[in-house]
Amino acid sequence: METFTLALVVQLLILGIAVGLISNGLGIGGGLLMVPAFLEFVPGMDVHTARGSSLFIIIFVALINTWRLNAQRHGVPPEWRLAALLSGGAVAGSYLSAWGVSVLPEETVTWFFVAFVILMGLRIIFVRGQQHDDMPIKENTLLTLAIGLLTGVISGATGVGGGGIMVPLVLLAHLAPNNRIVAVSNMVMIPTCIAATLAHLPAEQQSALPGTIGQVNIALAPLILVGSLVGGPAGRWVNKHLTLRRRRITMGLLLLVIAVRMIYRATS
Repeated sequence: METFTLALVVQLLILGIAVGLISNGLGIGGGLLMVPAFLEFVPGMDVHTARGSSLFIIIFVALINTWRLNAQRHGVPPEWRLAALLSGGAVAGSYLSAWGVSVLPEETVTWFFVAFVILMGLRIIFVRGQQHDDMPIKENTLLTLAIGLLTGVISGATGVGGGGIMVPLVLLAHLAPNNRIVAVSNMVMIPTCIAATLAHLPAEQQSALPGTIGQVNIALAPLILVGSLVGGPAGRWVNKHLTLRRRRITMGLLLLVIAVRMIYRATS
């Protein structure tokens, strides 16, 4: 495949390592890295295909992470009920917003993504919360569904897995402990990203990249997944050592750095 030069292969592998690190360490699917990275160094990539490809790849990253994180529970059942409620709202919101945004101009989608990243970065940094690793999970069906719906809308509209908004909101609502939020986030990202990907596959193709179906490029996935497997162990180590305060500051700064880079790219 002519598009896949040696330099691009190396860049995709490094990107995959970063995706594995943050998805295992912070509960973010990696879309916050993949969307701007695809636009930056994949020739012929447009913002719609970058979003659709990111969502497609996150399905597999989240599947691997969910299996690994829940396999370490040693007989303790995963938070399936919480994940199911979050997924219920997220799937509906993800499909509808992915379909709606797929017909918008590329510039509009880019600035929507930038605005979302900035707002979330500032919100996470300045949020106040307490460490609650061992607290019992609270049950609030309506609030959980609402968080899931908002997560899905943002996920489908921006091409991210939704962890960037779901993780801080679930922690703020005390619906899950800090030490289990990464596993819950990955469980929810699987159906959320499947729904959004299904909305992108039949959309009008805007990229001539090999391996593109609708607004999803499947050829990028293998290299990203290989890299994510390499970065996964480091991410799991980070997850075990992150307090709630460190988690929110790390996530907030990451979001703001990505936003600045995208603003520079959009205005240069």
